Amino acid sequence: MAIRKEDVRAIIFDLDRTLIKSSLGFDKALSKAANFLTQYFKRQGHSISGAKIYGTLRSIAKSFESQGLYDRDEWWIILLRKLGLSHLSGKWVHEVTMLYWRTYIAASPPYPDAENTLRTLRKRGYRLALVTDTDGTPGMKRKRVKALAFYDLFETVVVAGEDTPKIKPSKMPFTFVAKRLRLSPKKCVYVGDNPKVDVKGAKAVGMQTILVKRHGLKADRPTLVINSLSQLLRIFKGLDG
Repeated sequence: MAIRKEDVRAIIFDLDRTLIKSSLGFDKALSKAANFLTQYFKRQGHSISGAKIYGTLRSIAKSFESQGLYDRDEWWIILLRKLGLSHLSGKWVHEVTMLYWRTYIAASPPYPDAENTLRTLRKRGYRLALVTDTDGTPGMKRKRVKALAFYDLFETVVVAGEDTPKIKPSKMPFTFVAKRLRLSPKKCVYVGDNPKVDVKGAKAVGMQTILVKRHGLKADRPTLVINSLSQLLRIFKGLDG
């Protein structure tokens, strides 16, 4: 199915794995947390391998993602329970979360074509916005977005789960961003990487959807599938083009 280019006035983006290489950040942040926890447990008299801690954390993270849960503080608490170390829980738990996010931010660079694509689309007259889910730590996702070199290009940023009661794929974040832009959803196209989360919610409110093929997930059929962000420049040549 082809994009109805003549209808599009705004292009709205997802963040993680769409604009930035957050899979790299996730791996490095989880490794950093696992190393920290290995040393902490050792000081408390519990010798547990870093590999076991890392593997358990990956399993916990996968379970949380499948349920649309994002609070990293809960990861470490569940880890403690699984290891029989719940008695060690304390204020340090949130410190691990902040260590995780500092590492994640530093290790999640934009895709090479992200900034040029966004700047070119803006120059061609398209309004740009971002809809992304909360990180579970209040304010953290907005902090990550503001750290982007191209943050200034977004007319509005919606953090679902903080700006709206529900996260994607609920209709709420998509309806809300269209309202902020004062546009009908039919004049917006949403660009994401996750067909289940990004495509389903945007389609439900009438937006056209473009899926950047970063992995092999299958779910609701998008309007269009592309292999890189730069392909958007061949589709959207300008409001008069």
